[in-house]
Amino acid sequence: MTDTTHTVTLDDCWNRVGVWSPQQASCPELKRFIHCRNCNRYAAAGRQMLERPMPDAYRREWTERFAHAKRNDGESNNSVLLFRLGDEWLAIDSRYVNEITPMRTIHRLPHKSDSLVKGLVNIRGELKICISIGSILQLEKAREAHIADHEILERMILIEKDGQSFVFPVSEAWGIVHYADYALQATPITVAKASHSYTSGILCWDDQHVGVLDHELLFYALARSLQ
Repeated sequence: MTDTTHTVTLDDCWNRVGVWSPQQASCPELKRFIHCRNCNRYAAAGRQMLERPMPDAYRREWTERFAHAKRNDGESNNSVLLFRLGDEWLAIDSRYVNEITPMRTIHRLPHKSDSLVKGLVNIRGELKICISIGSILQLEKAREAHIADHEILERMILIEKDGQSFVFPVSEAWGIVHYADYALQATPITVAKASHSYTSGILCWDDQHVGVLDHELLFYALARSLQ
């Protein structure tokens, strides 16, 4: 492809006799304009540069840059925290994840025997309600050994929204993953698990099907369960 180069010839008097001259400025117009930026010739040269035809190579370069930036924006407009609960991989909107901590002592509540509330946990000097998210999602314990190329450590995740905060233990916290809207697949209607009724969609990640939790529904269900 032939590249057409468009050149513009300017009388850069500001570099010869103006304020940017390597010698002493000698332009008589400086008495009136004080600085070259205020001169009509300098302004006319600027318009001439801006209105010149665009070089073909320049047009192609910036077309590629803008197209690449658009693709990147589409790939990272959502972020979730991935975690494993038993054999199930789940994710929750990272905006509502306040902290991920090592496992902490759970202080049981007297006369509280339901499977949802496990007790209270001390997080940075504050007592937070510790719940079993597996109970509300009706998930079973892991039935298979999970082998990975990294050390697997159980964690606790603190989530907060509109003044509500809950802590829940997980089998593994993987980290933050970014995805585009189009990457979220619909939950199969044939799946009857309670966990899928709390998901807004399925995300394919590392050969795993991850259920992205509907945070609005999850917080509502947790609040209702504690009433």
